[in-house]
Amino acid sequence: MKNKIVKLDAQQTHQEILTLKRNMGMAFIVLGELLKDIRDKKFYEVLGYNNFTSYVVNSELGFKRSTAYYYIEIFEFFGQKLKWKQEKIAEMGYDKLVRLMPVIKRNPEKTEDLVIDAEVLRPYDFNKKYKDETKQEGHEKFLAPPEYFRCEKCGKWKIVVPIDECCPEFIREIYIQAKRKLSN
Repeated sequence: MKNKIVKLDAQQTHQEILTLKRNMGMAFIVLGELLKDIRDKKFYEVLGYNNFTSYVVNSELGFKRSTAYYYIEIFEFFGQKLKWKQEKIAEMGYDKLVRLMPVIKRNPEKTEDLVIDAEVLRPYDFNKKYKDETKQEGHEKFLAPPEYFRCEKCGKWKIVVPIDECCPEFIREIYIQAKRKLSN
């Protein structure tokens, strides 16, 4: 009985967190729209500020300039240009949208796939996939980027990369460095 109560409490708490996340998502969309009004209509002057940045940084808002501009850009890009519903924007969340926006701008024809990747991939994996994708342009065969992790024994880096996919010059450089290291 006790486990059932704890499970219900956990599920209820989780649902409350999801509701707050959605509400925060809706708030940053509206915030982006309002900040756009302040900027575009120069309302910051009426409020006694010389420019929009001064308003954002020095008013009670205390935002970083970049944060305010991201709110506006998310509203303009996803809300106005792509015509996404506010609920969809809110559901994605600020961090995913900031990560997704520049990639969609470079690859608008892949928007659907990019959105799916942003939803299912960890932030690190999403960033790695799409940064590495630009490095692979002009090459017919996609090569997966190397993996790396810490050695459990010594704590130094281990790199996993198929030797057949490595540049011969790189292999020679590594060989020379490894030979020196092992002879010391």
